[in-house]
Amino acid sequence: PMKIALVSTHATSEGGVPHYVSSLARALAKGHEVTVYSSRFEGFDGTSVRHRKIRAIGSGGNIFDLSFLIVSTLVIWAHRVKRRNEFDIIHSHVGSPFFSEVFTSHFYEHDGIAQMKTAPKGIPRDSLILRLRSRLMAGIESVLLARRNSGTWIVLSTAMKRGFIRDYPVPPESIFVIPNGVDSSRYSPDNVARYRDEVRDQLSLAPGGQVVLFLGGDWLRKGLAQAIGALSLLAGDEATLLVVGFGNVAAYRNLAKRCRIEERVIFAGPTREGWKYYAASDVYLLPSLYEPFGLSIFEAMASGLPVLVSRNSGAGELINDGVDGLLIQEPRDVRELSEKLGALLKDADLRTRLGREARCTALRYPWDRVARETAEVYERVMLRKRGGVEGQHLSPNDEGKSKGAGLACRAIFL
Repeated sequence: PMKIALVSTHATSEGGVPHYVSSLARALAKGHEVTVYSSRFEGFDGTSVRHRKIRAIGSGGNIFDLSFLIVSTLVIWAHRVKRRNEFDIIHSHVGSPFFSEVFTSHFYEHDGIAQMKTAPKGIPRDSLILRLRSRLMAGIESVLLARRNSGTWIVLSTAMKRGFIRDYPVPPESIFVIPNGVDSSRYSPDNVARYRDEVRDQLSLAPGGQVVLFLGGDWLRKGLAQAIGALSLLAGDEATLLVVGFGNVAAYRNLAKRCRIEERVIFAGPTREGWKYYAASDVYLLPSLYEPFGLSIFEAMASGLPVLVSRNSGAGELINDGVDGLLIQEPRDVRELSEKLGALLKDADLRTRLGREARCTALRYPWDRVARETAEVYERVMLRKRGGVEGQHLSPNDEGKSKGAGLACRAIFL
């Protein structure tokens, strides 16, 4: 077994990177000794995963990210100097130290910033603090990637790999593509019988009404404005857009009002029980402008939901358009989005077929697979450290593969 250190700001059951690190640590711990360096560490009862706390300033935001980077770098450097053989591999994640052999990039800030500049005019923008955070993370990213010998990188999609190769002097053989995993027992069609009526009752949703789910934060990047615009173009009022996650509710509620569908957009707030909301919904919609992967897409697919998502998302690389999901060519094209959404809502057989195939696709990506492929990367790095010759780079998916809208809304999107 290998002795592995994972470094990340958080390792919890929350979405995004904390959930990724938590799931990876659990899966790796089935065959290796795993220690997590993080500021927060939750939900590891009953596992062999150990924890060493990194004390950063605050609990979030720019100062926290920067202080975590500095403190974790010093801590990892000290451990490498004083205890050279304590870990075989140090694997870092977002905002993590420079003294690591393996880095996982969950978000390519360079591409993300570029895509945000193309967002439609007139929709709610990110706050200054969020924009500054993106710039900070982009700066850290540039420092890490600008060196030719910048270490070994794991990315979530081939699009991210192409971006790295295009923008930085990172050798292609140092970049490995490993998609996210999903817990198909937690995210399951069986949840419909358990939670559908419960959630709909809580939100005062009609038992037989159609619900389109949008789940996640960072609403500008994930395309909530386009989702609202697409719903407004659908004739009739049979569908409701259920928004789950943290964001500027007032601004987007005002947008829904301008599009004359404020009564058809429900803001449920953030949750740690996303599986319940997948169970309560009929379609999953995520028209992201930029999406390195989109863990929620896999969760929806595992839950048996038909998904309508951007082709440029990392998960979109694993979806066969028309077979296990529907792909949006241009997420800024609200007409295309509305047409495909309308087709899904009108065709129950199509929804059933896409949802069934989506579940089958998601089942091929358990977290044990992510752990196995990550461990293979570790073994290559260890071989190189021992003076061996690294084999040919293998990457798991390199081969892979309305009339209801107001005038103000139309002026934004059309």
